[in-house]
Amino acid sequence: MTWYKDWFNSENYLRVYSHRDQTEAERLVELIAKNLKLKSNSSVLDMACGAGRHAITFATLGFNVTAVDLSDRLISEAKKSAEQAGAEIDFVLSDILEFETNKKFDLVVNLFTSIGYFENDEENYAVIKKAYKLLNQGGCFVLDYFNKDFSLKNLIPITVFSENGLKITQNRSIEATRIVKKITIENHSSSEEFYESVRLYSYEEILTCLKNAGFTIKKQYGDYFGNNYESKTSPRLIIFAVK
Repeated sequence: MTWYKDWFNSENYLRVYSHRDQTEAERLVELIAKNLKLKSNSSVLDMACGAGRHAITFATLGFNVTAVDLSDRLISEAKKSAEQAGAEIDFVLSDILEFETNKKFDLVVNLFTSIGYFENDEENYAVIKKAYKLLNQGGCFVLDYFNKDFSLKNLIPITVFSENGLKITQNRSIEATRIVKKITIENHSSSEEFYESVRLYSYEEILTCLKNAGFTIKKQYGDYFGNNYESKTSPRLIIFAVK
């Protein structure tokens, strides 16, 4: 299943997620930086960097950033934004599981729910194993994932909004162990459909996977403001795991 390859490379992807702004990214990066107290020249790997919101923020703080994504459209957008921000970043066009380097990193991040795309659990867990492999000893992996319990309780079946003359309809449902979204984008005489399908992992499943990979859990938060994780009320599950 490769829905993400088509969807992330669509010009409409950033329109649907236009509400995910730079302020939100800066808030999360600030939370990470404050907790880890990394030196300004520390090496950071952004796994599945998308349009580069977080990578650019890390770079402007003085970190040496490598950012990987499989969408050439999103990498292109990220490069433009980085140039405008005066941020030097090593952007790499690659599936994260196929990404190879001799470098090791002080910090690896996987943000905005960028795991769970694969049908196979082993492939999803491989992302976490990859993070472990690419870290320096004592380095930290930060995983930002949606909170399963909160998502199930607060699922909004349908939303409709307009963006640059387009009507964007999102239909959400739970199918077995996955949260599925059908996105319909209408423009006067034509329409397109895209899909998202992400595995719903519980808090316990995520922690078990991290520990099985060799990580030690350091901290966890329930949102980008640094509030404690609460299984029923936290929108996010943000885990700091140390190699």
